[in-house]
Amino acid sequence: PVLAETMAPAAVRHLLFEPRRIASNCGRTIRMASTTKALAARDASDPTSLRRLSREDLINLAVGHPAELPSEVMAAAMVDAAERLRDTGVVGESATQELNYVARWGSPETLDAIARFLTDQYAFASEPKEKEARGVRPESLMITNGVSHGIDLACAQLTKPGDIVVVELPTYFLAADVFRDNGLDVVGVDGLEEGIGPDGLPDGTPGYFDVGALERRLRVDGLRPRLVYLVPTHSNPRGGTLPERDRKRLVKLAVEFNFYVLADEVYHLLHWGEEPPPPRMCEVEQNVLKVAGLSDWDDDAGKGKGKAAAAWEVRRSDDVYEASATLESSGRSSAARVVSVSSFTKILAPGLRVGWIEAARSIVDMISDRGYVNSGGCVAPFAASIVVSAIENGSQARWLRELRERYRGTSRVLHDAASREEASTGWKVASCPPSGGYFLWIELPADCDERAVTRAAEDAGVAFLPGSRCVPRPLERPREERSCRLCFAYLDEEKIVEGVKRLAESVRNARGK
Repeated sequence: PVLAETMAPAAVRHLLFEPRRIASNCGRTIRMASTTKALAARDASDPTSLRRLSREDLINLAVGHPAELPSEVMAAAMVDAAERLRDTGVVGESATQELNYVARWGSPETLDAIARFLTDQYAFASEPKEKEARGVRPESLMITNGVSHGIDLACAQLTKPGDIVVVELPTYFLAADVFRDNGLDVVGVDGLEEGIGPDGLPDGTPGYFDVGALERRLRVDGLRPRLVYLVPTHSNPRGGTLPERDRKRLVKLAVEFNFYVLADEVYHLLHWGEEPPPPRMCEVEQNVLKVAGLSDWDDDAGKGKGKAAAAWEVRRSDDVYEASATLESSGRSSAARVVSVSSFTKILAPGLRVGWIEAARSIVDMISDRGYVNSGGCVAPFAASIVVSAIENGSQARWLRELRERYRGTSRVLHDAASREEASTGWKVASCPPSGGYFLWIELPADCDERAVTRAAEDAGVAFLPGSRCVPRPLERPREERSCRLCFAYLDEEKIVEGVKRLAESVRNARGK
């Protein structure tokens, strides 16, 4: 078939049409392919990188990209896709090929496969029965073009211009642009300076979203947001993880004050700590609603899975020519308030542009009821089917394990190198290495000017993301103006160590020491 022939350039076509040669290698350690300088040059987290890359010895600790890409994983997945096309053609009931229009959420086969994968991965070391209870339901998923697309969809469908979105300070520095594109007013709530242990005392871990501060703003100041946006697990930029107790508290506040929790959980599966991370936000919400006796994710007060399963079967047909049954038009009400956005960007490859939204069925239906989604259907059916191939042949899970081990090593190297420079620079680093995510957060000393450090770092040939970039304008937070975000996912260990040495020297020069 023409499409099967043209899926790959001539340089790799022989790989696709030597049956199973690559696929048979998936059980071994997966060879990685390095990204290019051109990729770094276009990264939004480093707006001056085009100029900086004229230096051949630049060490870029700013860029939030993976260093290695799974070329063999994707080649094997495309072999599977090409063989399916060749074997079944593109007519009739070959829904797995995803070449036709597909239901706006994604095809049932794709959603079923991704739900199984997420159920397995989110469970970490759980027992089988517990894993099933904590599982991801396919009817609660919607395919997106990535986290940013999911955020934009949620804003478009759940808010109106002039609504308030609360963000943690500091926050993911590009999120505010999406909110402003949708006419939202961005309000900041300071994050905790460091984590709080079970005993109620600071424990030296990175800070995270301050639910207590939000509650005070809600009850005392009368703040009434429509959305609260946060990165609850291994956050960008600081790497903090919101404890389960605070996740429950946040969900309860969302129900009481009628706002949505927009949880960016792109780093949740990039976890390598000894203990598993707290449950994902949708799982927390399900448990909170169940204990409170509220609707169990739109399933008639939790009377079983029958109605949800029946509704899923109806949704499989997805007749876009019929009126959409949104929550408002149906007259139903739901206590659900969590919208989780995530993607395969960090755990497979950014260029796929395949992500997902997880939420209660009523919320997924509202978010998917967007004009262009109704018109065109699922936004990435074919790319998602290739991801499913990687899931089904086991290479996605193996690749994720390799990423965890690699980042466990590079994160420790970055943390140890930064810790060795604390005394000479006066900067502050968390007491323990990162247990997940992409980033390490460093607080510079009070007498250190961020702009002076940036200039000195450019001269030294090292790039970092200034903390001030993580505070949306016109909001201000002086502490972040003396901070920097460093990425441990993009460079090898040797360059990380050298980059920290250059940054430390830049800080000393900026302080005149």
